[in-house]
Amino acid sequence: MEDVAVPLPDGVVRNTDEYCATGCQSAFGNCGSSASPSPSASPSAQPSSTPQPQTSGSAVPGNSLTPNKQGCLWVADGAGSFTHSQTFDFSVLTSFPTEDLAISTYPIGSSPYTQLYTTSNVAIKGGTLQLKVPGGQAASPILGAEISTQDDDILYASVRTKFKASTVAGTCHGAFFYKDDNHEVDIEVITGDTWKGVHYTNQKANADAEASTVRMTLPSDASSVFQEYRIDWLPGRTDFYLNGNLQKTLTDNVPSTPGSWLWNNWR
Repeated sequence: MEDVAVPLPDGVVRNTDEYCATGCQSAFGNCGSSASPSPSASPSAQPSSTPQPQTSGSAVPGNSLTPNKQGCLWVADGAGSFTHSQTFDFSVLTSFPTEDLAISTYPIGSSPYTQLYTTSNVAIKGGTLQLKVPGGQAASPILGAEISTQDDDILYASVRTKFKASTVAGTCHGAFFYKDDNHEVDIEVITGDTWKGVHYTNQKANADAEASTVRMTLPSDASSVFQEYRIDWLPGRTDFYLNGNLQKTLTDNVPSTPGSWLWNNWR
């Protein structure tokens, strides 16, 4: 196997109760001249001090719109309102943004080979973030790459990732929310099998549950042209988009616990 890499530029929109100006905290009033939109969903799992993302609206075909600041909140097309917006554009970044992202360096006891994420397999090159799985590995641990948000308190989000799948078979590209194995929402593309599609999954919420998963078609140029993969994680549902088009909504095993967002490449 040759070296493989997956570039992952683009943005994260997250929801926490620490946002905007102090004066907006109590009633979610105006930080600027325009009024903030009224949140429409309020499940009991969400702290009352945090505005809820709206659960109506449609995405824009082709690409998602850049989140728009309205008052104290960021409005994401098709997803509603959030308290924070972050964008990581590796076409302009020259160094890894350690203040907001972290490089994983931990082992995974998988079978038949154990895994190990290393800093040496993460690089910014040619205007992309590259997450590498070195070729020729035939024994444990299999080295791979992963990055995550420094924030581990993300509760509901609209996250868009643009990447090209590797043409080298044998690895998995992941973009996902993670708290633990029972609170996880995944986008996964298996390299060499892109003709088989992209996998969207809400992992099982408990030991007795079954994971909610579906496989959808990818464009024929998924390995040569950047595609936009998107998860809208909202109260009670996860919406999965490809290039701004809604492909699937899952309503089982939807997490309601804060966690982190991660991107990886592993075998």
